[in-house]
Amino acid sequence: MTLRVSLLASLLLALTIALPGGLTVNHCWAQSATDSPIHHVGDPQDKTIAIAVNRDPIRLTHGPMLGQPSATSMHVWARTSNPGQFTVRYGVAADQLTQQSQPGITSLSHDNTGVVQLHGLTPDTKYHYQVWVNERPHGLPASFRTLPNAESSRNEQYNPEGLFNFRFQIGSCANQNPLHGIGHRAPTYEHLNQDWADKVHFHIMNGDWLYEELRNYPPEAWRLVQGADRVPRVVDIAPTIVGVWENYKLYLDRGNDLAKWHRHVPSYFTFDDHELVNDIWGSAETGKRHRRTVFRDIGTQAWFDYLGWANPTEYQHPVHFGKATMVAGSDLLHDSEADFTKMPLDEMGTLHVHWGTTTAGVNDITLDDDSGHKNSYVYDIAEVVDEHTLRLHMPAKVSDTGISYSIGRRSYGKKRVGNCEFYFVDTRGDRDMHDVKDRGKPGVSMLGKPQREWLLRSMKESDADFFFVISTVPFMIPHSGAGGFEADNANKEEAWTGFFDEREALIDEWETIGKRVFVMTGDLHNSFAIKVTDNVYEFCCGPHNSVNHVPVNDESDRPATGKFKFGPRECDILWSSYILPDLPRLERLYPHFCVVQVNNVFNMPQQLGGKRLVAYPHPQVVFQYFDGRTGELAYAHSIVLPRKEDAPSK
Repeated sequence: MTLRVSLLASLLLALTIALPGGLTVNHCWAQSATDSPIHHVGDPQDKTIAIAVNRDPIRLTHGPMLGQPSATSMHVWARTSNPGQFTVRYGVAADQLTQQSQPGITSLSHDNTGVVQLHGLTPDTKYHYQVWVNERPHGLPASFRTLPNAESSRNEQYNPEGLFNFRFQIGSCANQNPLHGIGHRAPTYEHLNQDWADKVHFHIMNGDWLYEELRNYPPEAWRLVQGADRVPRVVDIAPTIVGVWENYKLYLDRGNDLAKWHRHVPSYFTFDDHELVNDIWGSAETGKRHRRTVFRDIGTQAWFDYLGWANPTEYQHPVHFGKATMVAGSDLLHDSEADFTKMPLDEMGTLHVHWGTTTAGVNDITLDDDSGHKNSYVYDIAEVVDEHTLRLHMPAKVSDTGISYSIGRRSYGKKRVGNCEFYFVDTRGDRDMHDVKDRGKPGVSMLGKPQREWLLRSMKESDADFFFVISTVPFMIPHSGAGGFEADNANKEEAWTGFFDEREALIDEWETIGKRVFVMTGDLHNSFAIKVTDNVYEFCCGPHNSVNHVPVNDESDRPATGKFKFGPRECDILWSSYILPDLPRLERLYPHFCVVQVNNVFNMPQQLGGKRLVAYPHPQVVFQYFDGRTGELAYAHSIVLPRKEDAPSK
């Protein structure tokens, strides 16, 4: 053992790795028993954190995962055992990984996760890749396909716009807990890997990738596992974030087919309540006090560390975490380490003072008491007084120092693929508190005014033929039943049916735009296809692995198919999965997933095996629902771009 340590020490003595933004990792190995067995990890926020050197060499622990695909680039995520670096080697042949990425940096502040981007890729091409750490291959090799693009698809005679076909898979709700779903083995992902990994261009996980487990994991245990002498600043301010990090690692550890899918298929993600904490409501409702409400930013930060990096985002400003002083009766918040004058607060969310208990992120209704910090509320920022001081919309209840708080980030964005625009909206972070006694109350918003205006403005300015609005929660069907063990039955509502005023305004605006709008939804543990208007459709996709809801109890007794009206607008349920109420809970295990195919062109080469794409006069989008247990097709629906003769007269 002594010889092994000596050899390792001689190889790594005084090794210094230069990292971006002033971040350095200095490996200072002990030369005698009296020397301090640590190396130091610096971070712009964390300064220096000591890491014990008697640890195994850095290695890959989780990943890789793929995200943000384009025709010429791909992002690759990985997690390492210690803070440090990894690279990705890649090429068009599995045995010729001749290209290498720039180093990806992992840091304790992000639970040793990091991302690299692969540049200069060829459109519509299959690549093979593998993560390397310490100049050795780590983890399993994998592959991916880049997106097509206009340049590689265009011909002047038959396809002058360079249109192309593509497919994506979409679903939601993948609980791995055997008490709440199918369990650790996920047949949906088995079928996806077997039948679709080489056929779809990307995947959209529309919320509830994660369900709450390990949320009370002790920060001290996390610190010891990292071998650190202290925790990074984000853990000091928000210690319950380590439970969410552990939750993600647990799902990747035991979800073998889930992890395999993410190695091969690039994804986009939305967060719903379980990524944060179940039934999180009113995160932008100023003056609201609830344990779950003020967990928003902690869950959001962990989501960006593990999944959110894969998404386009309209704003890059991260969650701001800090510790502050508040005085009873005063509306001032003072943080000597912050410079509020340099923060783009008009592009950020509400301010939350954290609940402060060790179980703040645990999904247990018995914890929904008043035990949190007495200043724990949702606050509007009324004024920046100076670089260290904010004026809030209401005064503090008690005087205290070292109060943990955060200012939220906006987590929405858009992506253009061919003639389709995808809008990934945030239905939780800027959400007002609904009222089931007045579902049509004017001004109550799920999106918040800035996000809603961005969405409508972008859609009006876009020349896309088809719009996909990715909303985690249902559009036309209520989610008003408990569906599980924890619920606020007095005010349970997850869906847009608690926000009729905003929903109807969106539909009216979309009708004015006059293009096909597909609202892709999740959260309800059933799938359905709904015609809302001639232009607006809802396609709810899931669950991937969670126990099904019972429509009689959880979805306001909607029919399996046919006309349904809840609120001001009638819709037509074209198809749905449907569970009868006489099934015991753990017999309600009928997963579904959806594959969407955008058909813009067909191939008609002059010689077989060639390529000459011919544009359809009227492109179509085909929605295909599959049984997650058998992989068999359950339902398909095609929507065609309107013909000129079908357009309404002006």
